[in-house]
Amino acid sequence: METSMIFLIVAAMVVILFFVLSYNKMKKQAVNVENAFGDLDAFLMKRVDQLDNLIQTARIATDKEIEVLENVTGLRTGIIDAHNMDDKIKAHNNLQREIPTIMVNMERYPEVKFNENYLHIQRSINNIEEQIQAARRNFNAHTGKYNQLISTFPRNLIAGAFRFTKKPMFETPPEKRENVDVKALFNR
Repeated sequence: METSMIFLIVAAMVVILFFVLSYNKMKKQAVNVENAFGDLDAFLMKRVDQLDNLIQTARIATDKEIEVLENVTGLRTGIIDAHNMDDKIKAHNNLQREIPTIMVNMERYPEVKFNENYLHIQRSINNIEEQIQAARRNFNAHTGKYNQLISTFPRNLIAGAFRFTKKPMFETPPEKRENVDVKALFNR
């Protein structure tokens, strides 16, 4: 009787220890996802600011294409007004889809094309795009690890009990699976 009681106590302690360790591991990975998103969001906001600078530079050169400015302003407002990770990802994906159109429209301003400040902003956007890709890969790696952790048995039971839910991946829109080469867009 004593041996079976000791066995039950040890088994209960092992199960409790597994639950505690699993919970902590899932919580740490959720924090890693949030931190990776914070880094990615900083680069995405940097891109928004540089695009705003690009538009302001173009606006000085000409105000014939107000539609471009309104489009970027609308996209920027959507990003700034987003309050959670899902909304921010959607807003940045909208911006990502519109960048080629914005750049082609900007190409229509030949007097801006050769402006030194404008060229500097173009180079800055290219650099930021590379940083975004690296941050996106980091975010998706942490998110994938987290999603896998909470989806596999037996941790999926613990995750469900503590309401851990899957996090969205930050995907490049299907029609645009590569870095935007802003400089090439302007040199056509």
